[in-house]
Amino acid sequence: MISEELKNPSKEVSSSLRIAIMSPWNDACGIAVHAWLVGTAWLRAGHEIVVFASVNERPYGRKPLDMPDEEFVYRCWELYRYGDRIENISSLNLYFNPEPFLKEDFDAIFIEKPCSTPLDKLIEILPHLRRKGPIVAVMHEGIVPKTKDFYNITWELATIFDERFYRLYGHFIKAKEVEIVPYPYHTIKKGNKKAARSDLKLPIDKDIILTLGIRAKYLWELMPYLDKIARERDLILLILSKHKESINHAMQLKNRYNFVCVRREAPSYERLYKYLHASDVLLVHRPSQVNYIPVSSTVHLCLGAMRPILCADSTFFAPYNRFIVKYHGPEDFLNKLNLLLDDRVFVKNVLKSAERVITKNSADRVAQILLKLAFEEYQQLQLELLRCF
Repeated sequence: MISEELKNPSKEVSSSLRIAIMSPWNDACGIAVHAWLVGTAWLRAGHEIVVFASVNERPYGRKPLDMPDEEFVYRCWELYRYGDRIENISSLNLYFNPEPFLKEDFDAIFIEKPCSTPLDKLIEILPHLRRKGPIVAVMHEGIVPKTKDFYNITWELATIFDERFYRLYGHFIKAKEVEIVPYPYHTIKKGNKKAARSDLKLPIDKDIILTLGIRAKYLWELMPYLDKIARERDLILLILSKHKESINHAMQLKNRYNFVCVRREAPSYERLYKYLHASDVLLVHRPSQVNYIPVSSTVHLCLGAMRPILCADSTFFAPYNRFIVKYHGPEDFLNKLNLLLDDRVFVKNVLKSAERVITKNSADRVAQILLKLAFEEYQQLQLELLRCF
């Protein structure tokens, strides 16, 4: 069901709350981005948060950002990226330390991508957690979850990002209520290009195409076309890359093409925005995902910088229209990139559409809706339980 709260979120959760989040945190992944967007929105609204974060990730390991954990972060469990594909999560024997969950007080807990957590061990302490407040599943799973333990839990609330997810498995979830709550966007944060380039020691007079190196391996098919543009204008393809799986591809691109610049960084969100402000275009090139519903956390995280986003017309970007620019193959990529670099009116119209989308589904607004839904469903459940006595 599409929540009425999205149509009219006027009633606010006014009292200060302490909200727990179980999620990857300060990592380069979409789950961590979602948790950070709503978590920092709750902080801005005057609430407190406590984060139970993953200490490790299987099968490829964590991809930490270049930033220290905040004081409210506990690292106390292990994530398995593809947990939704496994029936018996206990077979993995994922690390789980229940002590922080039990000792910390909170008014609600939001569990992000529950099927990738040690659900077999978490389920043992859920009765203790439920005494503190509502337990909410924030579903990132892009397939019908196979995880048996997931279906042994009745959630006060489960949220999914859009109708695609709802049609796929919304009716399978055991929850008091299943609501569509969109993945939030970073709030609008405009910046000065010249000042950002000066701070980052980047050339003032060149076109800068920014891309995040975690997907560098996909760029090879575009490079001859970027090379063609680079022969006609002063251009830099700036790749931010640090983690092992991507740095090798980024360096191979640099060694082959002299317009490629690689910086070995996994920047904090604040520093990432400085790079976005320094750029002319953010390039996000990802092929379609087969048999899986994806969401582009990169678009949601980066759009607020008010720089145009150029991306492939793939399933990752299917829900996004008019406020990002899609290309259909390499030749169209060449045309669209030139358009973004030269046509200011076109760029202005794209960014106006982006502002409207961000205003509608900003992190502040989505975070407020999540709290309202969680506590309304919890209070209703408590009333129903009282009627049983």
